[in-house]
Amino acid sequence: MRPGRSETLWLIAIAFACLPRCAVAIGLPPAPAEEPLPAAQRQLRLADEHLRASCEMLRNCDRHAMDGYYVACQEAWNAVQICPGSPELLYEAADLYADALAGFLEAARRHGRIGRGGVWVGPPGRLVCVPLAPKALPVAADAIASLEPQAQFDDKRISRRQLRDGFGLPVVVRLRPDAGTAVERRFAADRQSLAATAVLRFDMPGGENSLQKFAGPASRDHAAAVLDLANPVEIAAVKLGPARPHLAADLTAPLLDVLDGTPKTGVRGFIQPFGGSDTQPRLEFLEPHQPGRIPVVFIHGLGSDEGTWFDMLNELRTWPEFHRRFEPWLMHYPTGASFLAVSARLRLQLAAAVAGLDPQGRDPALRRIVLVGHSMGGLHAKMMVVDSGSAIWYSIAQVPFEQIRVRPQTRELMQGATFFRPQPFVSRVVYIATPHRGSILASLGVGRLASLAVSEPPEISAVHDEAVGKNPGAFRPEYARKVPTTIDLLEPTSPTLQALEQLRPACWVATHSILGDIHPSLFGGRDDCVVSVESGHTPGARSEICVPAKHTRVHHHPRAILEMKRILTEHLAEFDAAPR
Repeated sequence: MRPGRSETLWLIAIAFACLPRCAVAIGLPPAPAEEPLPAAQRQLRLADEHLRASCEMLRNCDRHAMDGYYVACQEAWNAVQICPGSPELLYEAADLYADALAGFLEAARRHGRIGRGGVWVGPPGRLVCVPLAPKALPVAADAIASLEPQAQFDDKRISRRQLRDGFGLPVVVRLRPDAGTAVERRFAADRQSLAATAVLRFDMPGGENSLQKFAGPASRDHAAAVLDLANPVEIAAVKLGPARPHLAADLTAPLLDVLDGTPKTGVRGFIQPFGGSDTQPRLEFLEPHQPGRIPVVFIHGLGSDEGTWFDMLNELRTWPEFHRRFEPWLMHYPTGASFLAVSARLRLQLAAAVAGLDPQGRDPALRRIVLVGHSMGGLHAKMMVVDSGSAIWYSIAQVPFEQIRVRPQTRELMQGATFFRPQPFVSRVVYIATPHRGSILASLGVGRLASLAVSEPPEISAVHDEAVGKNPGAFRPEYARKVPTTIDLLEPTSPTLQALEQLRPACWVATHSILGDIHPSLFGGRDDCVVSVESGHTPGARSEICVPAKHTRVHHHPRAILEMKRILTEHLAEFDAAPR
């Protein structure tokens, strides 16, 4: 299809804008070749002119802005190719290139030009695909839903941004929710985002025919470029002819993007557990699963949500070995609901994820899972690695389970919540500020008020009411009165907590503790203002450290993050040494 009159005028304008200022009439002898540095500087001037004009067009919603940005990227790219030995020129070119590429992707996003594995450039009717080329990313081009070129807003749940200067444009790669296998789709987080650095890669300049030289970049096919999306952890530099500038990076951007799309459910999940889809117990994959990587499952605490882990994740993701060998999974659950019912659901989901990803049991990485739990999340983690025997049952009942008269479906739910064995695929647990012996605050007025505020979900209340109603005198008085809340469980006198404290993890499970000791306890010793060091102590733990932090900040403390890195390094060493 031939361009219309407006398209032709625009192409002519771009062509003349690209002419060197010293151009001579057609037919005269060619001018002597320019020296590399002046020629490169001329390319940068052209890039700057195109960039300024394109920004004005973008403000006016002119679709030609995208093509102008494209040409500006090419001019800046060519400048580095022409004169790769000048650090000053490279620095200036990298800034112009990143600004032009940001404008190019923003214009493409606004006009719906990103999709079907590429970015579509050119006038309507003559669109050409600039293909997306993921480099060391765990996804194919057709799994990409969008590219987000704008810097994400900071979030107070993340202490600092992990940035690296260099060439290219850091972007967030959002993935399609329908990509991957059935089990990956089932457990994918509501928004999966990856860190990438976009590099719009062009051919080496030169080799143009006379018409192309006269008309400039606007006369050439857009198909000469490829949009690389490079993993900035795995790839350190960009190849621009003989130049090798460092690759720019923003490792925090995808975490901020996920937080922006995640509702804060801490208080609502406590007061109205199971109130909606965002307060249901759920295992989530923060990134697409990759065989051979060891899952690290992060479980949040009371009145919190999975966002509490993003500060630690932000620090761990700067460690290349974490990217290569581990993958973060998150346990999201309503913290005000019955502790035993929630643990049962989490246990089932964890088992379903492992079985779905590796039904033949051939991936050893899925048999060495690490659980990390903060506060009450640590108690849920312990419930995954102990054999309950009859201890949990007798913490709520006074007669054998076989004597209870309930409907079959109610019996199945009660049995799953109180009788369980350790998950064979979990081999390490890290407890962070975990109240193994309870917290005195749960017994005080604030704890009692919080417990009264919880609205128990109907399905859990129905199981409780049926069991107690059909079996008078079979249950302990505290259970017969009502479904125990998580606050009830955290009382030092809680029979269920005391029973759980006596259970020991399976022999193949290594445990570690990270505690807060910033405050002198009312009853001697030290605490983190919620959990005492004595309550958090874990018999048989391989390591135990204390950090000067309050309860809600223990897992944010730099020493706690360094300890997590040390523990994961130890885990890798044992995994690599184990026979296959």
